[in-house]
Amino acid sequence: MAGFRLQLSDSGYSLYETGSIRRPLRIDFTSRRLLHRLRQGGRELLAKAVAARPGLAVVDCTAGLGTDAFVLAARGCEVRMIERSHTLWLMLEDALERARSSREVGEIARRMQLLRGEARALLASLDDVPDVITIDPMFPPRRKSAEVKGELQLLQRFLGKDEDARSLVLAACATGCKRVVLKRPLTGGDITGLVPSHTIKGKASRFDVFVRG
Repeated sequence: MAGFRLQLSDSGYSLYETGSIRRPLRIDFTSRRLLHRLRQGGRELLAKAVAARPGLAVVDCTAGLGTDAFVLAARGCEVRMIERSHTLWLMLEDALERARSSREVGEIARRMQLLRGEARALLASLDDVPDVITIDPMFPPRRKSAEVKGELQLLQRFLGKDEDARSLVLAACATGCKRVVLKRPLTGGDITGLVPSHTIKGKASRFDVFVRG
């Protein structure tokens, strides 16, 4: 993709933005920041929205940096991630391979499976219906934490803004899945014709939960 270059080193893939002085984008499931997030325990809104528990089968339609999938796998969920960007798929696959050999997070990483493709097509071809499907479309990050903001902004510039949240929710519901979780900005972002069963709110975003039967 014009304006970006992918570089492989001994520590994994890094995505650089041409002409930018920002640090490159890397995926590292052994990073201190991610491990700190795991130690937040019950404060993880995503885990509450998913009702995470050991053995729960989850499909993450928008893998991105794999952080959400990792958090759920740390709770014992079996997570299949879907990523349509070939570049991000390469970065995720490499990061997963490295994490699986880690003594600290290897068990977590082995509960994560990575699929490449367009989420709606892959959802329609699933051999089994997952317990939960999660959707986290790209939307502008809140303006706090320079490190996180820079990372998410770079990712958004690379991927572009997602405009297909509604079709993803409909595709997820069409699988017969009983619980679909959609991440939205804290205010706005409502999808016409789709009313969640309930919503779990955080400081900067919310999770709309659609429960069937």
